[in-house]
Amino acid sequence: MGRITVALLRKRAEHNNKELSTLEEISLHQENLEKIEVLDSACRNLQILYLQNNIIGKIENLGRMKRLKYINLALNNIQVIENLEGVESLEKLDLTVNFVFDVRDVKRLRANQFLRELYLTGNPCATYTGYRQYVITTLPNLAILDGQEVTRSERIRAAQELPDIMDELIDQIKENTPKDLDVQQQQQHDDDDDVDMELDLEKLTTDEAQKEFWAEEAEHTPQARYEMHKRQEAMQRAEELKKNPPKPKKERRLFREDGRPLNINEGGWDFRLDGQDVFEKDLVLDFPCYKHLDTSQIELDVEPTYVRITIKGKMFQLVLPEPVHPDKGHAKRSKITGHLVVTMPKVNPPKQRPQQQQQQQDGDGDEVVGGAGRSGAPKVEKLEVSSAAKHTVDYKGIVDANEQAKKNKTVLRAHVQERANDPDFVDDDDVPPLE
Repeated sequence: MGRITVALLRKRAEHNNKELSTLEEISLHQENLEKIEVLDSACRNLQILYLQNNIIGKIENLGRMKRLKYINLALNNIQVIENLEGVESLEKLDLTVNFVFDVRDVKRLRANQFLRELYLTGNPCATYTGYRQYVITTLPNLAILDGQEVTRSERIRAAQELPDIMDELIDQIKENTPKDLDVQQQQQHDDDDDVDMELDLEKLTTDEAQKEFWAEEAEHTPQARYEMHKRQEAMQRAEELKKNPPKPKKERRLFREDGRPLNINEGGWDFRLDGQDVFEKDLVLDFPCYKHLDTSQIELDVEPTYVRITIKGKMFQLVLPEPVHPDKGHAKRSKITGHLVVTMPKVNPPKQRPQQQQQQQDGDGDEVVGGAGRSGAPKVEKLEVSSAAKHTVDYKGIVDANEQAKKNKTVLRAHVQERANDPDFVDDDDVPPLE
């Protein structure tokens, strides 16, 4: 069954740009609502409220709506008029076709001084002898009852006739009011699961089932109306399933045809796998679980060739780069981040890291980087220069070589001859010289 939610209110408040704080009128009819809620906190400024044709069984959670002027609760399961004393601005109340048995409940409407219109047509109390006289006398400010205007003369006459018919009215109330009225109200909600179990969606959509349902006679009781709404809702759901059948869920494939596992990450988790170096002893999986996720909702399965983690129906499976010992590993969870850390020892023992051979230096006996001396501390490697390389460059003749190069350059310039001018050459003063 439906419930009043903020999302539903915003959907119904499109005429007010989906703003609830300034909403003055809303219609929530035919929503299969069972309870009045959320309205007093989300729509404080509401003035007109339509709740007809639901299965609401109790008037509640309206006391803080001080500006509410009109409430329409027709075609519901209301059995008691109550909890309206705080609706100070109430002017019109419609309870047509409900199940109000005790007409004396209208006494609770005396606190609503602005109440001018009241509709109780279709309720059991409206069939009692003296019903109209009692309501007119009890509510002196009432102007219209069940669509008929209350005149001054009618009010005076009702006040005079009421004492004579009061005893008969009380007898009718006792005779028609169910003894287990409170039990019926509670049973209306307790039987919710039972009704769901009895309804078969496939059978409801057949023409024979629908004809049989609408042809059979039903009692005019809150329980019968509740079951009818449940059946209608189930029929609508069955029709929707026929028109829009659910898409088949994709089959989860964990292994290849040859039996090799596959990598799966349905939750899109950003994990990290350490220890893939051949010199590491363990493979360490850092899996980012939600911080406030209870550990009981995490399923961990470590196999020699893969590891699998399941969280709330979503699966993570990772193929390991090399075999591990599942029974020798352990899993821990961080108290700060909530991450799950799985440590898995490798099956093949890791190789030792190769140490560089110690090499002695030529003159002073220094050792290369990576070697250890007598004290165990590494020595600094020095650059080796052979004796032949020392005499390769003669630094003593650097200056003489530069002087000789300058002289050779000057000699080359002296031997360069300029080309003679052509016979037709004319020296024009306007032409700038070439540089």
